[in-house]
Amino acid sequence: MQRLFRTMGRLFWVEDAHGKKISKIPENGLPVLVDIQYELNPLPHSPLKIEIYGQNLIGMGQTRERLELDNGVVLTGRMLGGGFGGDKSEIRKVKFVDVEELKFELFPTEADSSSSDVDSVVAGLVSSCPLGHGICANGVARPGYPFSYRIDFPNKKRGTWSTSALRLYQENLEITFVETSRYWRRLVNKRELQHDTIVGIRRLDGNALDWDEINRIISLISNFLGWINHCSSPVFHIKGYRKGQLVYKGYDLHPNPTVRRDIFSWLPMFDSDRQSEANAELIQELLNGFAKAWIQNEEDDGIFHIALLMLRNHSKGSPRDRIALLYLRNTFSACSILVSMLAGSGGSRSRHDVIRKSLEKIGLVDELPVRSQIERDHIERNYPDLWSLRNGKILKNEIGTLSRPLANVENWLIHIEDPNNASRLLNLHSSVQHYFVEISIWLADLMILKVIGYRNKYFNRLTRKTEVVPWVK
Repeated sequence: MQRLFRTMGRLFWVEDAHGKKISKIPENGLPVLVDIQYELNPLPHSPLKIEIYGQNLIGMGQTRERLELDNGVVLTGRMLGGGFGGDKSEIRKVKFVDVEELKFELFPTEADSSSSDVDSVVAGLVSSCPLGHGICANGVARPGYPFSYRIDFPNKKRGTWSTSALRLYQENLEITFVETSRYWRRLVNKRELQHDTIVGIRRLDGNALDWDEINRIISLISNFLGWINHCSSPVFHIKGYRKGQLVYKGYDLHPNPTVRRDIFSWLPMFDSDRQSEANAELIQELLNGFAKAWIQNEEDDGIFHIALLMLRNHSKGSPRDRIALLYLRNTFSACSILVSMLAGSGGSRSRHDVIRKSLEKIGLVDELPVRSQIERDHIERNYPDLWSLRNGKILKNEIGTLSRPLANVENWLIHIEDPNNASRLLNLHSSVQHYFVEISIWLADLMILKVIGYRNKYFNRLTRKTEVVPWVK
């Protein structure tokens, strides 16, 4: 846990226990000393630890209070602790919980540095592996210093240099991923979250950045990383600089990060010979295509973004837990959105026809992907309902296809209130349920790769091999 600041401020009561507004009592607020510490934790824990020191403090969490601090931060929440009686001049400590503000910002106090203009920003990342590491690197840098990037190690090393770093470009910006530092590690619960990378962003010409531009590129990076690792919120904290001086800190209080990257990400970790390889050029190609789709997303009412959010849903679980069947509804929803982007709206076509058309779009044969004939025979023999119609009739000519089981499982999930659908779904062994979750994730990632115009290699989570995307084979 890292202390962010300790400062004086004023405490005001906002609402009583019945939710009725209270005028500022006392009028000028109670003078207090506030100590704020930060540690990013997985959902549902708040990353803030706030302690308030002052006279006559008592709180049982029933009223709402407002802190107005000398550094400009204003927070609203509830007090817990303190006590009655005793010396009124005694300094007491209470906790401040249930903070309502989702973000707060810190600016410098020096009169000549009050502007929030910045020429570079650095952001902390969770679930950021493997960007900035050996397999996805094109240079080196000092840990925690993205702007120290260079292609090769210096002849005379000064300080500690990391073994790898990754620099990418997006329009007129350079984006550099490097190993994190102690400062950032102290901000994260290292027992629960994987935090090993920070990203630095600045203009190629060195000119100032505007905040709309910063927010857009941070959103792009967050969604790009979230797609690579299927994690909820990679970016959790931002620092802004001007001429090398820190002038801004922004803290997202509830970013809800997931624990780690997907162990079977579509991003290749090895080549076809199982040798580690550098993927920097591949990452640049992916980012270029993703950025174009992200811009188009704004004109398409955000449907691409919604598909990405579905894949990053919390129901996916963590490395400690198997993926929940509920996650299948999210992956199918993502696939449905992506199908509409690939094959059109579909009109009056059935779900089965739309899925079959989308398989053609991404170059897949309409057959159940399995590792062996034994596995195929087992599924076909024990779960014939996968190839049935609503009335229960088994379509023998479709047994072994992929589109019919996908359409059926999706239909059973959407109409789970039907006892017959619930029964069919629950009759699937947990391993078969998990198998279809994996298929749906695999298809969704392929569809996204197709949407962004990608024509290179990817890691197939079903075969556990690095392959060229099927539509260019």
